[in-house]
Amino acid sequence: MREVSTWIQAIARTTVRECREWTFGELFFCAIMPLFWVLVVWALLGDGVMTKLAVGFVDEDKSHMSREVARAFEATRTFRLVHISSREEAMRQMRQGTIYGVIAVPFAYSRDMLNGLGSSVNLYVDENRYAIAGTLQADAATVLSALSQQGIFAQALRTGVGTAGVERILEVVHSEFYPMGNMQFSFLAFLGGSLIPGVIMVGAMLGFVIAFVREARLIKITEWFACANYSASVAITGKLLPHYALYCFIFLFYIALFCGHGGFHPTGSIFLWFACGACCLAVFAAMAVLIAGISPNWRLALVLASGYAAPALPYTGFSIPLDSMSDAARIFGQCLPLTWLIQGQAQQWTLGASLSNMGATFLALGILFILPASAGYFIFRSKISSVTNRDKAART
Repeated sequence: MREVSTWIQAIARTTVRECREWTFGELFFCAIMPLFWVLVVWALLGDGVMTKLAVGFVDEDKSHMSREVARAFEATRTFRLVHISSREEAMRQMRQGTIYGVIAVPFAYSRDMLNGLGSSVNLYVDENRYAIAGTLQADAATVLSALSQQGIFAQALRTGVGTAGVERILEVVHSEFYPMGNMQFSFLAFLGGSLIPGVIMVGAMLGFVIAFVREARLIKITEWFACANYSASVAITGKLLPHYALYCFIFLFYIALFCGHGGFHPTGSIFLWFACGACCLAVFAAMAVLIAGISPNWRLALVLASGYAAPALPYTGFSIPLDSMSDAARIFGQCLPLTWLIQGQAQQWTLGASLSNMGATFLALGILFILPASAGYFIFRSKISSVTNRDKAART
């Protein structure tokens, strides 16, 4: 019991020392800046809904039906039509970047529609702008589907089947779409829910590694270990504890911003959501110990930390599903803690998963913590022991 009490007191002493060793620059870049970027990303995404996108409209038919098409597009929140005289001019403006797409109603559109032959409305979009192109295509399909059904309804009425008969014709097969979370397809939720945790985790990784780097750069490793009673477990725990608590608070702030101010209320447990974030931060702390242990100098430690944390976001599956990636990319993504954080967040925010449903998520985060923590502890202890022994020998 006395040994446990002594161990806890040593951790508390090392934690207090770490807080005193924090410099303003370190606090600014590793704590204030991530919090600042959380707010910047949130502000940049605005309401998260694409509205009034400038799209060129070319009316080659110049009929009352083509004008009806234009009015239908202008009635949506997505399109802001820019009337252009020809397709060539519209495509030129699209290449210049003044419009995001082109809608063209071809010649003889009204004639073909009235004759029952059917016609098409052409939509040109830049698929490299994936989010914009997808939004334009989805909303254009909705508008044109509604117009098409109006035409079918009018033609069917002429056959004398009546309104009820037309409804039976049109609704032989219909779909029922049940969106679970983000029902307005807000990019604030879609992008912010992935970018902001990524920013927090990158800041945490750099903060953890810089805490170790500072001791080597200022040649205070022996002083640090002396404060920890020359115990590697005490030295590591005491050093990382204030940084871990700080980033847990920042992640909790993100959840409050997302659910409270943003209004994206979770269907599951906020506690389990926060637990996923806390476990993810623990994995990054363990990786920081491993990186500090294997790096021969502090410069390489910073490079490895940045290389591990920064490129993680594309492999989380938030934009491209893991199943659509190559085998190597999918395995790499599953080895990153941010992937499991995004999955756990989705399980609580939109799916309302219970703790039993999240076994795989917490098991993966546990494995990703244990492996680097175990290896990093033994490597770091061996490395630091040699340094402290060399310093003791030099003083004697």
